Amino acid sequence: MNYETLLKSIDLIASDFLFLDSRDMNIPTAGNFLNNLENVKKEAENLNIQPILDVSKGMNSILECIILDSLKEKEKALSIFEAGIALLQEIANEQKKTGQYPKDYKSYLEQISSLTGIAIETSYVEKVEESMPEEKPLEEEKPAAAASSEQFIIQDESLLRDFIAEGTEYIEEIEVNILNLENNPEDKDYINAIFRPFHSIKGVASFLNLEKIRGLSHNLESLLDKARNGELSVTPHLIDVVLAGADALKNMISKLKEALEGKNDNPLDVDLSDLEGRIKNVDQGIEQERTVQKLGEILVDEGAISKEALEEGLKKSADNPTKKLGETLIQEGSVTPKQVSQALRKQAEQASEMSTIRVDTRKLDDLIDMVGELVITQTMVQQDINNQDDGNKNLTRNIAQLFRIASSLQKISTSLRMIPIKQTFQRMARLARDVSKNVGKVVTVEMEGEDTELDRNMVDEIYNPLVHMIRNSVDHGLETAEERLQCGKPEKGLIQLKAYHRGGNFVVEISDDGRGLNKEKILKKALANHVVNNVEGLTDQEIYRMIFLPGFSTAEKVTDVSGRGVGMDVVRQAIEKLRGKIEIESTPGKGTTFIARFPLTMAIIDGMIVKVGKERFILPTTAIRQALRPTREAYNHIMGQGETINVMGQLMPLVRVYDIFNIEPENVNPWDAILIVVEGATNAKCLLVDQIIGKAEVVIKSLGDGLKDIDGISGGAIMGDGQIGLIIDPEGLFELSERC
Repeated sequence: MNYETLLKSIDLIASDFLFLDSRDMNIPTAGNFLNNLENVKKEAENLNIQPILDVSKGMNSILECIILDSLKEKEKALSIFEAGIALLQEIANEQKKTGQYPKDYKSYLEQISSLTGIAIETSYVEKVEESMPEEKPLEEEKPAAAASSEQFIIQDESLLRDFIAEGTEYIEEIEVNILNLENNPEDKDYINAIFRPFHSIKGVASFLNLEKIRGLSHNLESLLDKARNGELSVTPHLIDVVLAGADALKNMISKLKEALEGKNDNPLDVDLSDLEGRIKNVDQGIEQERTVQKLGEILVDEGAISKEALEEGLKKSADNPTKKLGETLIQEGSVTPKQVSQALRKQAEQASEMSTIRVDTRKLDDLIDMVGELVITQTMVQQDINNQDDGNKNLTRNIAQLFRIASSLQKISTSLRMIPIKQTFQRMARLARDVSKNVGKVVTVEMEGEDTELDRNMVDEIYNPLVHMIRNSVDHGLETAEERLQCGKPEKGLIQLKAYHRGGNFVVEISDDGRGLNKEKILKKALANHVVNNVEGLTDQEIYRMIFLPGFSTAEKVTDVSGRGVGMDVVRQAIEKLRGKIEIESTPGKGTTFIARFPLTMAIIDGMIVKVGKERFILPTTAIRQALRPTREAYNHIMGQGETINVMGQLMPLVRVYDIFNIEPENVNPWDAILIVVEGATNAKCLLVDQIIGKAEVVIKSLGDGLKDIDGISGGAIMGDGQIGLIIDPEGLFELSERC
């Protein structure tokens, strides 16, 4: 049996819970956990693991109660939910090893029953379809025709009456908040306010076996969840579909009332195929086809003329093709020039609204890849032309024009995938304020460089690490208001978020003006955990890096925000997964700064091609300060510190690239070779190379899974002659040189 998918699904729930903002589980978040639990249950059913099905059912009931806001002890509920995640992991691992789970887990289910007041039966597989019908994707919903043929049966008249009364109120609540959302499409609070009534309708409809109402509510709820997570934009089209869905629900609920009064034998005999198609289109990012209204249609809609007057005007315009419809209507006195002008303006606005479209990011990535191939071919053609002694002048001129067009196309296509980090910073600022309230602190958030752009794929990846660093800064870094006043600091703590490009890297800094890291406490914890046996000779950076070790926490007690010793280890792993690095700067009593550096992931970069021996390397031009050939007097060899070069009065370390990559060089002496002054994140060094070949735009290519983690190399590029050149990562190369 394959347990890997099951374990991954459970680990996903554990990871999401770890990064839960301030342990504040709102309705959309709970809905996301419900969906993930569904995946766990499906995998457990395939593997026939009954304990996981039972525990998942109990955890499901906790989430349902959170969504319906029926729990008084929410903190206790979250703790029990967290214990359930650990129990799922334990059961899955034990099943994988031994094929069974012999321990008693009924006590855990009893805790849930005591908390929620809901009895958790352990015969889950047989009874699940009676209590909680499985939520199916849109395309798996029953066809309208099949549903309409089912005879409607009132199972519980009292509950159905309550549902009709509550459902009507829920629809009214939805209509009010959907209009508010249309005016404020970026306000997630309105999405949450709409999400909750849909979920409540779905839950009760599911219990009463009102499948059409349940299915429609689920599909609309899924759209809103995607809008909340940023997967869908809140467009007028989405607003229209949600309102249409609310109208359909109102219509079906109204017919249920008629059924109770004996006026309708089949209240759910409603054709939803058109609405389901519209929902599916929005879900897939397909905008409804829109056309620009004709002038006459706008005038009729505005009430300026009647349909009869419009038809008469069209006939006269047809008799005299030189005159436009607007002129004819004005001459006939049917409309005023002002009315025609306003209609033309509205027509122009409709046309402008159609000038932007949504594009699937996969198609965008394919476009960028193809532009990259175009640039590679351009480089090859350029080299072939340069190798010709007497080329055709017209051909050379035309190809030069082609190169200019390709270069412009490359810049435009690459910029399409770049977005500013502003929105992520704003979410971090909101998080800092929420966490500070939870821990009883007052915080001011300052942002700098929020317009700095980075690849949209990286924005999603760096979100979770930033979340945990912010929470750590607020919870551990900042003092309480009373402590700050005693230290002579302002009552409000300060969190600073900075973003900038430096040395070919994208850099994010998160700073606080709190108490700083306590080195003594870190060392004491490290000795107690046997992380180190001797603390002599450790630098500050080495001590600070210990907080990234698994299970390492200096918190005196576990809080809702932090203290379990798992967060910073996850932060480090997430950053290293992006080939990034994280550093810490801290001053006791003044604060701490986390500095995360990520390599730029642009598909095409400007690079300088250099030669070392017979090998060619590419240096990002953004990291190059200057190139020079030093004199003998500029070279120094300092015992214990290595080789340096005097560059304009500043001593810089010398890095022999051929030594690091074990290459036979043409030149060993720096005064015979060429030195490239390259900037890293914090310092600059001189790279010794044999020759500068030239500057070129190169397409970054992955080296594959087997070679992706080579220090000092960030990727490869296809050169003009078809050979491969390695792209140097300056920061990684510096670290390699320090270890050699």
